[in-house]
Amino acid sequence: MTLDDINNQLAALANSGDPTFANAANYVMQATQAVHAGQMSPADLAEMLKDMQRQMDIIQDMSQLQFKETLNTCINGLIMIAGAT
Repeated sequence: MTLDDINNQLAALANSGDPTFANAANYVMQATQAVHAGQMSPADLAEMLKDMQRQMDIIQDMSQLQFKETLNTCINGLIMIAGAT
């Protein structure tokens, strides 16, 4: 998954209509922008994203599983990218 793919998926989640995942996607996009602006290190981003994944583990609502999987995929991709820099 490329960074463009991740950004597209996050944008779709932000516009999904589900407030939980829209807020999470917006938070991830803002944190990613902070890294690009030099306001946060890639290591800090990776740690923040791992924390978010741990919080997502409690979501069990079947109607939210697709959103959860999409957000998890985006987070994993960003963690990999952050680790490569």
